[in-house]
Amino acid sequence: MLFRMKKLILHATGAVTSMLPLRLRHVMAKSLLEDSALAREYGYLYLSSLSRKLNVVRLSADGQYGTMVSSSNDLSILRKYAETGRWAPELADKLTKFFGDSGGTYLDIGANIGMTTIPIAQHNERVKCYAFEPEPVNYRNLLRNIAENCPSGNIETFQLALHEREEVLPFEIADGNLGDHRLHIETRLPAKQNEMGRKIIEVRCMRLDDVPMQLTGPVFAKIDTQGAEPYVIAGGRNTLARADAILIEWSPYHMARLGGDPNIVLQFLEAHFTHGRIEETDAKAGRQGITESITEVTARLRGTITQWRDNPQNYVDIFATRMPARAE
Repeated sequence: MLFRMKKLILHATGAVTSMLPLRLRHVMAKSLLEDSALAREYGYLYLSSLSRKLNVVRLSADGQYGTMVSSSNDLSILRKYAETGRWAPELADKLTKFFGDSGGTYLDIGANIGMTTIPIAQHNERVKCYAFEPEPVNYRNLLRNIAENCPSGNIETFQLALHEREEVLPFEIADGNLGDHRLHIETRLPAKQNEMGRKIIEVRCMRLDDVPMQLTGPVFAKIDTQGAEPYVIAGGRNTLARADAILIEWSPYHMARLGGDPNIVLQFLEAHFTHGRIEETDAKAGRQGITESITEVTARLRGTITQWRDNPQNYVDIFATRMPARAE
């Protein structure tokens, strides 16, 4: 009821405003935009909405990692960067501490526009980064951001969705949250995020184990693929088994939407890592849990496979290492 009342009020306000002379409406809009609190809370949303009406396809924002560009309808990652000057600071700190002053390899599987690859590539030129992003627009912006902010040339990119086999598969495009693009598989599960109304494209898929790379230690792998994690592991067991640390998003809803088996993730962690912890994702402020044996971690997560299956808001990160994680 309250939502309907707000909608009616906004509609009535818009109808009255539209009757005013154009110049007066301009003065009113300008005065509203000069309200710093209003601009801070809603300014990016206004900018994104106007951009789409004016056929502006890209926006850029300056922050800790340099000037980053994304699509004008990016209401998640670029918006956060524009408003705070950074993205995923907890992961950036984790990578900095993991590699220290040495070299190594970073696998960014689900790289989006480069917000986790670029900071570590800038900080430590001895770290070789491999960034995987299948969606064409995100991939083009990833290349732009690398060219703008990483002159050292220590990032190699692949326009691929990693999977358990090589083929071309349908891929759905999310509007607003450009980190929620994902492979598309028809299931009977109820769609909770408007998946049935999304645009579908096709992307090339490949096994991680078949990608030509030179891994030098230590190796850190990040997998954030909106439910494709079991398939990424199935096609990349040999490569991922060489990781000294791994960060995997755990979302039973998204894995179920793709028909994947979450137990593949847990069994792989148990086979190759000794310790781990459950962490809130960067989208949820990145709060960290306690480090414990990997079997304790996986035992608790097995209980969420069914409990979280119908709720896309229930998701966490799993951080696993071969040795107990250093105090942070």
